[in-house]
Amino acid sequence: METFLLIFFSTLLSEDLTCISTGILMQSGSVNSVLGVTACTLGIFIGDYLLFLTGKELHGFLKKRESFQFLFQSESYSEFSKKLENNFAKTIILSRFMPGTRLPIYTFAGMVSKSSLPFLVYTFIASMIWTPIMVALAYLYGETFKKFYNSNQLYLFLFLTIISCFLSYQLILISLQKEKRKKFRISFLKISKLEFWPTWIFYLPLVPYVCYLILRFGSIRNVAISNPGILFGGIAFESKSAILSMLHSEKIARFQLLSQTKIKSMDQMIQFAIGECGGAFPLILKPDIGERGSGVKLVDNEKSLKDQLKLTQVDLILQEYHPGPFEAGVFYFRFPNEKKGQILSITDKVFPKLIGDGKSKIKELISNHPRYVYQESTFLRRMHLSLDVIPKEGEEISLGFAGNHIQGCLFRDGSYLITEELSNEIDKISQTFNGFYFGRYDIRYSSIEELKLGKNFKIIELNGAMSESTNLYDPDFSIIRSYQILFKQWKILFQVGKQNYKLGVPYPSYKSFFKMMQEYSHYKKKLDPIASHIN
Repeated sequence: METFLLIFFSTLLSEDLTCISTGILMQSGSVNSVLGVTACTLGIFIGDYLLFLTGKELHGFLKKRESFQFLFQSESYSEFSKKLENNFAKTIILSRFMPGTRLPIYTFAGMVSKSSLPFLVYTFIASMIWTPIMVALAYLYGETFKKFYNSNQLYLFLFLTIISCFLSYQLILISLQKEKRKKFRISFLKISKLEFWPTWIFYLPLVPYVCYLILRFGSIRNVAISNPGILFGGIAFESKSAILSMLHSEKIARFQLLSQTKIKSMDQMIQFAIGECGGAFPLILKPDIGERGSGVKLVDNEKSLKDQLKLTQVDLILQEYHPGPFEAGVFYFRFPNEKKGQILSITDKVFPKLIGDGKSKIKELISNHPRYVYQESTFLRRMHLSLDVIPKEGEEISLGFAGNHIQGCLFRDGSYLITEELSNEIDKISQTFNGFYFGRYDIRYSSIEELKLGKNFKIIELNGAMSESTNLYDPDFSIIRSYQILFKQWKILFQVGKQNYKLGVPYPSYKSFFKMMQEYSHYKKKLDPIASHIN
């Protein structure tokens, strides 16, 4: 009994070392195998539960103190709580096999869990698997395993073992399941297609260059004063309606802000807004503060408009619909010390569409398309009501009308559209906006020839500092050329901001910037429901 208690309490000091020592003692015959494994398992199980109870006590302690209330109201706390709740069993069991994760995860589990039973069940399962393995390894390899542990290579070995098992499991699934093979093939092919890279990977090479620009131009805050007439230059949280209101031209697509503060007088507000936008459907409905084309809707009648307004908690814009059929992104900049600006690039936007063959369903046409398969989930979600429809041979099916790459639009370099007449017209419009120097216009037009003459187009949006010269996503461009465009754009952005600073525009404080980003983060939570309904 003394040996059992000694092993049991030793696990509370060092689980791994106790398991190794027990295995060595079992090998020499000093400790009974059943007693040793049982004592280690029970000790580890109780130790894990003590971490869980510590979390519960810590939660009660902090809850009673006003100075810590910000912790429970923070977005991070809510996000981690939700993730743990949704993946509780997997997280608790896997953390037993991931050194360094048990203390924070088990303690946090105690802070957020209402009941102890699920934790007790999952940690008992994990302990029953983990402990015999550790003791058995020490029993079989004795001193060698102890030296291996003391050399700090044990955790690396276990980590690599877990990774190897996971990869082997995934390879087995890929070999057995057709859908898995398809996803793997698409993921592999995306490596050579920059336009489909994850955002964080695409922007990695930009990070050291931006650091260089910060050193060269003195401050990252140059970005925030690139457009003094736009909130933080257009980094985030800027209002589309406020920006469009600052442009004075008949080429601005007519629009009206639908404010949540006036939602009680919905009928009156809607009638006024429809009249301001030309008085005829269809009309475009979108969030006033948007996020990568999220939540853009083409509404065909007043009932549809009212239904969408009831779904949202954010301000929306109702805007006249320009039938196109063309859309372009015109990237413009002007140095504050120069009288005339210029077009940096034009992106020719190609909207996704399918051509029916009279045999295949829409979901099959999407899945078999050489390009749309890379954004298959986007199109399947958008077309979920008609996926089983079989279009007639030659029938054209539109998959989207929003000129955003993440929504499925193909971006082509449109430099052939740049003319002196168009450049002059864009510059003329831009200079009506006091405090605008850098950004991208999204425009709709009906005739290429007229656009080149600077005529008969409509501006539907203007984006500021964080807009991209989106022609860099042209699939015909080399990776080097795309990055050259991106780096050039960022250099101009810093140059514009620095010149504004020299002309007397003050830098915003870091505190005000972080406050804005926090508000924007809260706003995006309100945006999610309407985005899911509208797309």
